[in-house]
Amino acid sequence: MVKNKENLSVQLSVGDLQQLISEAVKEEITKITKVIQLQPQKEIPELLTREEVAKILKVSYTTLFHWNNSGELSAQKIGKRVYYQRTIIMNKLNNVA
Repeated sequence: MVKNKENLSVQLSVGDLQQLISEAVKEEITKITKVIQLQPQKEIPELLTREEVAKILKVSYTTLFHWNNSGELSAQKIGKRVYYQRTIIMNKLNNVA
């Protein structure tokens, strides 16, 4: 952006100013929307709690703990809570069955 030291005074009615701002905002929203649509959408993995995983796999929390430590399952911690990705759990369920 080139800085110009000259001042420019413009008189606009309130309606004209509102229309000018509205058009500028619409133009920027259109640009942003196009950029967002061009970016590939990443699928956000659904996370399951320990309780849900234990019920699905019909195992105890201790078994989940051991599987996590041995690398059979990979858990994610968010704060103090432990979560598992649904896809990983479904793969484990299919391999066991």
